[in-house]
Amino acid sequence: MTRKEQRNADFAVFKQSLKLVNDADKHHTLRTAADQVFGLLSAFVNTFLAANIMNGIEQGADLQGLLIQAAVVFGIELACWIISRLFRRRKNCHDFLLQQNLNRVLVEKITGMDYVKLEDNRTHQAFYKANQYLLDNLGVRRLEVNFNYFILGVMELLIGVILIAPLAFAQRTVTTGFTGFIQSVWGLLALIAIVTLLEVYGGTVINQKTYKIWNQAVMDANALHSLSDQLERHVLHNYRNGKDIRLYGQQKLILSKITDVADTHRSIWQKNWLQLLAPNTALSGISTLTSILMFAFAVYRCATGMLGAGDVIAFSLYFSQIQNGISNISDAYGSIMSCIPNAKFVFDFLDIPDEKYMGTIPTEKRTDNEYEFEFRHVWFQYPGCEEYALRDINLKWKIGEKMALVGRNGCGKSTLVKLLCRLYDPTKGEITLNGIDIRKYDYADYMALFSVVFQDSHLFSFSMAENVAASTEYDAERVTECVKRAGLGERLATMPHGIETCLYKDFDPEGVEISGGEEQKLCLARAIYKGAPFIVLDEPTAALDPISEHDIYTKFNSIVGTRTAIYISHRLSSCRFCDEITVMENGRIAERGSHERLLEQQGVYQKLWTAQAEYYKDTAGELYA
Repeated sequence: MTRKEQRNADFAVFKQSLKLVNDADKHHTLRTAADQVFGLLSAFVNTFLAANIMNGIEQGADLQGLLIQAAVVFGIELACWIISRLFRRRKNCHDFLLQQNLNRVLVEKITGMDYVKLEDNRTHQAFYKANQYLLDNLGVRRLEVNFNYFILGVMELLIGVILIAPLAFAQRTVTTGFTGFIQSVWGLLALIAIVTLLEVYGGTVINQKTYKIWNQAVMDANALHSLSDQLERHVLHNYRNGKDIRLYGQQKLILSKITDVADTHRSIWQKNWLQLLAPNTALSGISTLTSILMFAFAVYRCATGMLGAGDVIAFSLYFSQIQNGISNISDAYGSIMSCIPNAKFVFDFLDIPDEKYMGTIPTEKRTDNEYEFEFRHVWFQYPGCEEYALRDINLKWKIGEKMALVGRNGCGKSTLVKLLCRLYDPTKGEITLNGIDIRKYDYADYMALFSVVFQDSHLFSFSMAENVAASTEYDAERVTECVKRAGLGERLATMPHGIETCLYKDFDPEGVEISGGEEQKLCLARAIYKGAPFIVLDEPTAALDPISEHDIYTKFNSIVGTRTAIYISHRLSSCRFCDEITVMENGRIAERGSHERLLEQQGVYQKLWTAQAEYYKDTAGELYA
């Protein structure tokens, strides 16, 4: 990339950052600028007042006139101060909203992106960096803050030059020699040039080094902070781990890990401060030198009779504002250039493309629920994998049919379901709904057709009703009915606030802990509540005791009703209530048929059945008599 292309790319990130912040909180930049403008006016008016009073006293001006002038200037300064504080208060009140809306951008992206991208580790790394540099002092938020400092510096410089101009062109008392040069405009320009070069050198060259050192230190520290946060959140703050820690005596292990992280964290910052010592000393030296030059210049002009005592104060303070302006401009520029590479991480994440075709055809809202799904020569391989997870799958079933999907671990059962639900698209072949490729259907419409209970489904620390309805708005009677149908009626009766009871104690100290089996039943209740015409149950009874499992099986037809159901299970005895059993092996469909027919074939299913016979022989007759 050429320098011009790099500058254009950096400028594009700069504009994107400002737009992102302004979109998160409209008029944020305007409120910040207004606060700065009136703050500056207050400071300059105060300087103007002090200089005039000093000059008036020195020249023997009328006391009443000085008091009136002081009152007027004080009133202006007070008004500027009040307006500035109003804008600042408004800005501070919006800071939380700004941060919330910026975070919302990342949340909407991560929850709405293609599932195939979500399972990619590179996406999680990109999300971590984006989350780190969105509100971090070295990322998007800091870039916007530095832009405000840059604008502030420009305003300080312009106002300072305007106010100092009359003093710069004051009547000279000497026209030749060194004194004449100091009193001339050229002397002032020479001072400004020296101060500018020193401040620019400090703000761009030295500050670039400090930002580079600081940035690296922050990145290293953040990596450790992430590890420390993981330790605290998943080990210490997760009270569910308490029993394992005590039973296995893991206290010393955990303490050792936390101590190692803390020691490494401390060594990083110690090394960082040592590396920053020299550049920070140089920056302090430059600031001290420019201040000495400025005060010496003003005092020398006063000593040679060019300026009065009040003018010296005004000149010094105005020039100090000019110096601050130059310093703010150079520092802000250096900081912006250091923040741009970090801000780019945010937009690298936000710009991750969604490659899945969303479709446009609405799904049919059929009252007869006549839907037919078909896999036509479907092949699939996960991204980055050479082996196919599914091989030439041909499968068809209609609404109302109940199919069991069985096979050994890794045979492709869950992968088939992921393709059916369009979490992935086939590598080759097609899946159709009523003869139309499912990729052509509107994605949201198509997803609404499915209720899925995965084996690793999770609930949130929200109320039971919100978990079942998957929304803050719900039909309370319907939620209650679904919970009872899923087999949790007795447990619901013990909940202190009924369906409004919060699950777990992460957000509510009065939250209720539930078992793994109860969690699976609530996931089943959620699937029932959605009421989709197609239901998928992936090991729905894995965490249930035999009695609860039997209860779910006997109620299976009433739970599913006329909907199509795919039932995935390792327990072959639990699949006998299904209309058809599909046996998968090595990513292919090995056999299809009823339980009795598959046993007669003496193939894969018969071998699996025989292997499990010793475990279910005694209970199968009892459950399915």
